[in-house]
Amino acid sequence: MFRIPFLRNLLLLVLAMAVCMPLYAVLVLHPAYQQRLVSDTEEESVRFATYLVRSLRLDGVRLERGSLPPSVVDQVRMLRDDQYLIKLRFFAPDGEIIHSTEAGEIGKANSHDYFRNIVAKGKVFTKVVKKDLQTADGVVSKIDVAETYVPFLADGGFGGAIEVYYDITGRVESINALTIRTTLIVAIFAAGFLAAMTVALSKAGEWLAERERAEAALRQVNEELEARVAARTAELSEANARLTGEIAERTLAQMALSQALEDSRRDREKLDGILHSVADGLVVTDRQLAVLHMNAAAEKMLDVPLEKALGQPLDRWGGAAVLSDRIRKLFAGTGSAALDFELPGEDPKRPRVYQARASRLETDHQRTGMVLLIRDVTREREVDRMKNAFLGMAAHELNTPLAAILGFSELLAFADPSHPVTAEQRDEYLQLIHNKALELSRLVDDLLDISRVEAGQPLVLDYEPVRIDDLLHEVVRPYQERSQRHRFELHFAAARTEMAADKGRIRQVLNNLISNAVKYSPQGGLIKVALADDGGRCRISVADQGIGMTAEQVEHIFDKFYRADSSNTAVQGVGLGMSIVRHIVLAHEGEIRVESCLGEGTTVLVDLPLSPAA
Repeated sequence: MFRIPFLRNLLLLVLAMAVCMPLYAVLVLHPAYQQRLVSDTEEESVRFATYLVRSLRLDGVRLERGSLPPSVVDQVRMLRDDQYLIKLRFFAPDGEIIHSTEAGEIGKANSHDYFRNIVAKGKVFTKVVKKDLQTADGVVSKIDVAETYVPFLADGGFGGAIEVYYDITGRVESINALTIRTTLIVAIFAAGFLAAMTVALSKAGEWLAERERAEAALRQVNEELEARVAARTAELSEANARLTGEIAERTLAQMALSQALEDSRRDREKLDGILHSVADGLVVTDRQLAVLHMNAAAEKMLDVPLEKALGQPLDRWGGAAVLSDRIRKLFAGTGSAALDFELPGEDPKRPRVYQARASRLETDHQRTGMVLLIRDVTREREVDRMKNAFLGMAAHELNTPLAAILGFSELLAFADPSHPVTAEQRDEYLQLIHNKALELSRLVDDLLDISRVEAGQPLVLDYEPVRIDDLLHEVVRPYQERSQRHRFELHFAAARTEMAADKGRIRQVLNNLISNAVKYSPQGGLIKVALADDGGRCRISVADQGIGMTAEQVEHIFDKFYRADSSNTAVQGVGLGMSIVRHIVLAHEGEIRVESCLGEGTTVLVDLPLSPAA
């Protein structure tokens, strides 16, 4: 054990602790106990002296010979019954003993330094005197005592002191006995701890010695093993040289394969990116028409996610089932490569129209699958329908005034001489021809305006001062005269409302709005026209009590060729009026809004600036 530095140092440390612990009890704990005894005795003496001063009513009294009351003797005699109180003395400020439990000391003076330098300055002085040692007065004590001088003040100065002698023999003996017991306990504990550590360190020394022997044996075995390994290493080096060449070849092959896989991954990512960026739907199937892949657009169109459709035949899904039979015919070599089909949309009444184009996939002249490209052609078909309807309506709208013009012009040109045309009839026919020509002119102007807007050309405006209130009267008056079923109310918030605008274009806007209000109120009713001047802007509203529109119809009201449910209203027109109105209002930097409720009527609100922006 002593040959191992760590264990040796640890044993010395434990030995030092075992020696220091009893010394700590003697050199530290015992003085602390004595100091505590002095402190407690001093506090007790101060309490005793304070009690004595108060009981004798000496507060603020300067002690002098004869200043003590006669009852002090009885009071002191009663206090002497305390078995620990040895002696009690009263001192005047100059140190003279004016009263003592030992009558022979009265009249003597205390001239020691501790009295003048400590007690006379108002500080408590305590001294513990052991048996056979001298007290503060130089007297040899036969017991252990504690003498305490307690000063008190009078008139702001030193008024005297009381000295108390206490017998502390019993307390000192208790402290000494406590110190001895503590030292013995600590010594026993230290000895036991030292013995336990000695045994433990001895065992540890034996274990370490055994470990050293095992390590020596292990080193010997290791040396033998290294010799064997060296021999085997030589053999392995030769085999490794052969393997190195093979590994190099495999590494090159692996790198080529990794590069090919990386190129394939990049190509696949590019293809996926292209497929997902295409707005048209793309579906790839095998020869049994089971789905192999589809892009996001196809998922949305067919309303089925790729994860659910993968590996399943097309006819499993309602959206694609309509294609299944026709695609099978195409795969077999018959049938058209392009086909249209319908699927339910958000509005059950308006299905979505799709066009699918199919191509066969072939490998080594074997048909392996199909590729379907699906386009949403709902809008195109709707535009085609609207164009066809427009052509029919335009032909009708053009034919009606032309027929009137031709008819009345023939009456004028080829009148029967036997029935000549009167001057009144001639004027009437000419007025009708003029009115129908104006209708044709307005229709042609509307077509030209739409053509210019579609070509990206802005509407040309000829600004001039316009009295909107007068213009409204001019536009409304003919309708008031022609229609007996409609009642018009005009509400003008301002007496005069003048603005800078293209008068002809504004007249066109107002005429369209009033005309629509009359046409779409076939049963008649009230038509309110309101005008207000609001902070530099002119606000016009036209409200009818006609058939009204649905929210969807309001959404499309400004589309060209669009007419709100004309089949139910029997109202003629080409569907360009509101589209042109909107373009004219926007060209004037204004705003237009339509509010309508089916069966209750429609309100059109137009907001125009009184003067154009600079």
